[in-house]
Amino acid sequence: MPRVFKFLDILGRELHTIDDPEEKLPVPQTGQVISIELSTMLVQSVLLERTGVYNVEVRKLSAGKDELLKN
Repeated sequence: MPRVFKFLDILGRELHTIDDPEEKLPVPQTGQVISIELSTMLVQSVLLERTGVYNVEVRKLSAGKDELLKN
């Protein structure tokens, strides 16, 4: 079954969507730092909305990710 990852900000606005029809991408984990295009984000939560659709709530990181991971 194909998967879809919807990356949302804390207000629920969709920032980015990734279709993964061959299920090659791992499901993001809470606390994981990810990069999509030029944006670096921290995964706040991951919720399976319905079969194959994941809502991934993220917070954009403004400082370097190494500095934020120290805190």
